[in-house]
Amino acid sequence: MHIKIQKPVFESIINQIVPFTEKKDNTQITSHVLIMANDELTLKATDKEIGIKIKTEAEIIEKGKVTINAKKLHDIIKALQNKEVEIKKEDDSIIITQETSIYKLSTFDANEFPEFPNPDDLNNLEIKKEEFIDAIKKIFPVIDNNNPKYELNGALFDIDEKTNFVSTDTRRLAVYKSNAKGNKSKIIVPKRSISEIKRIFNDDMEIYYDDVYLILKDEKTMFFTKLINGKYPAYEKIIPQSFKYTINISKNEFLSHLKQISIISNEVKITIKNNEIIFESFGDETIQAKTSFNTNTQIDNFVFAVNSRYIMDFLSNISSDNFKLCLNEPNIPFELRDDNFITIVMPLNI
Repeated sequence: MHIKIQKPVFESIINQIVPFTEKKDNTQITSHVLIMANDELTLKATDKEIGIKIKTEAEIIEKGKVTINAKKLHDIIKALQNKEVEIKKEDDSIIITQETSIYKLSTFDANEFPEFPNPDDLNNLEIKKEEFIDAIKKIFPVIDNNNPKYELNGALFDIDEKTNFVSTDTRRLAVYKSNAKGNKSKIIVPKRSISEIKRIFNDDMEIYYDDVYLILKDEKTMFFTKLINGKYPAYEKIIPQSFKYTINISKNEFLSHLKQISIISNEVKITIKNNEIIFESFGDETIQAKTSFNTNTQIDNFVFAVNSRYIMDFLSNISSDNFKLCLNEPNIPFELRDDNFITIVMPLNI
């Protein structure tokens, strides 16, 4: 294999694919990037759980394929000037050159690089691209991190004629109700994969899935992730069917006062009165904070406590000027609602 490519183009691609490689064990081929030179240049990276393939233009002098250690390649390309870079395979080595700079690296057998799944074998998720990225951004903060129930460390795509995107950390539940449709299935996408999708997704990508993989693909890029094998909780049973009180509240005003209290404490006591909402720090009597704003609620007196981050995560991810706060009793879950996006929150004991 022998190619020439402009450094800024190559560096941009390397920056995108390095996160998909094995970091801890350089003896594994998954710590390498696969470079394939045919009619166009293709780069692949995977740690077998998640992977990406990117195509780009380059001067192909000799066709072939090689693997190069991802971290070393990244560090070399980053250090070079913004000029053309030449990469050539010689025997069992890779030679990277740019003018007087020469690097010689070892390579693995490119034929042993893991195969990628084929999106042609999978179902298609029909969804507007802006709705998809909106859904995953909104549910992302509620995905758990290190729950012993591994399936909770991912987001549920509950796919049917209508599709719900769901996440929970056991203290709250986020549900985005979308118009997406596909073959009926419940798939669980790892949090790490959702994070990467947010980073690489573009408006031209199509979405494919089966029981094992989720794939995003356009003409130049293909991303895949293995799904979490498990049974997601019956989230529908957690959503209250009715509420005693539903209040329409200004997002910016509520968020501003909540942030003022969270400087002192994440635990906030909220008192809703007929014409006022009061915020007070809660849990530590040695340091206190209090603020309020006027609004018409038509509630005589309702007091509950909550972790302020749960409400701030919701409010920070909606674009509407107002949201709905839906309540039953102070000690049972309440709902935050913005059109087709809801978050159910478990209050704190007072």
